[in-house]
Amino acid sequence: MKSLSKLVMILLGGMTLAGCSPYRELAQQYVDQSSKRAVVYLIPTGYVDKVNLKRYPTLDLSAYTQYQRDSIRFEKSIFLKNLSDSIFLTRFVNSYMEELRALGVRVCLDGPDSLTCLPAEDSWIVIMDHLELREFNIPITDEQYIYPALYQKDIDLGAVSLHALFSINRLNEDKKEQQLYAENYVSDEITESGFGFEKDKDKVVHYRKVQPLTLEMIYNMAEALGRKYASYTYDYLLNEYIFKSSKSVPSTYYHYNRFKNKLEEAGDDRFIAK
Repeated sequence: MKSLSKLVMILLGGMTLAGCSPYRELAQQYVDQSSKRAVVYLIPTGYVDKVNLKRYPTLDLSAYTQYQRDSIRFEKSIFLKNLSDSIFLTRFVNSYMEELRALGVRVCLDGPDSLTCLPAEDSWIVIMDHLELREFNIPITDEQYIYPALYQKDIDLGAVSLHALFSINRLNEDKKEQQLYAENYVSDEITESGFGFEKDKDKVVHYRKVQPLTLEMIYNMAEALGRKYASYTYDYLLNEYIFKSSKSVPSTYYHYNRFKNKLEEAGDDRFIAK
């Protein structure tokens, strides 16, 4: 009975591998040939929306219109009012294009009618529909038990998030554009925190060291997310190739890691379809 069970497990395992391998082979085929077949006609956005989501309990805005409220909140922001749209967009778009090209995709800012960037077998229109920066606080609670009591300290970490919406569609295809969404943030970072007894005050006090968020960190986020979302775009094209070639949807959404030259499961690290 043991031997029979083992044989059944081996057979089932073999069937599973066999069922997955055609999709992986198609994914590898796309990676090997993408430099010859893939073209992206990129339409970048020309602006960044900025929204301050921080709350100001002592600020009464009831007499103002929604537009006026947004303007007042914007002026009270720490980062958004000082952030250059031009610098942020330049870093984001340039790193996006650089990463796609590093992945073997030809990226064109001119349209498909341009003689300098002719369509290829696998041509796509990618539109950066919307970029929005949001400034907000992340509330956390630091706590530590020091006999005989539990001490707690509420802390607000300053943060800025980027919310990006892309439209991706095959060139000359009539079906509705696929809208894809992603978001990430950067924030203050607590490097050290805790509670301790301070003899001079004869009581337990809270201490912390914080690496504060800066404008340069937000600009660096623009570059990092430009690369990340370019990778997401490539993975989308790769998985669309698998779907088109196999006429079926694989259970695995593949990610190509160009640094390891390896196909991996993307998991949640991917665009969200809207």
